[in-house]
Amino acid sequence: MLPTDGQHVLPGAIAAAIAFAMEDFLPLGAKPRRGATPTEVCASQRQTYDVTAVPGANAVVFVSFLARPDACRDMEGPSLSDVPVVYAVDTATWVILSVQK
Repeated sequence: MLPTDGQHVLPGAIAAAIAFAMEDFLPLGAKPRRGATPTEVCASQRQTYDVTAVPGANAVVFVSFLARPDACRDMEGPSLSDVPVVYAVDTATWVILSVQK
């Protein structure tokens, strides 16, 4: 049994939509380009991002990825955008309907 302190229970469709969108956003095992700046290396790591998920109508889940404010700070290279990347995922057909960057 897991402790209840700090526990976050996600419905299965929400968890699956997050994983589906994350795989498109930052594919597991993808490497930064050769010669990447420290900021680009940091930006290529999944743990750099906070995730927000909101269920919508018709089995659509909106998933937002936003770099944590404390992530990749004071590093060489361009700073990370403070604008989230938002996915609309159809959980009935498992299709990404749109990506807003």
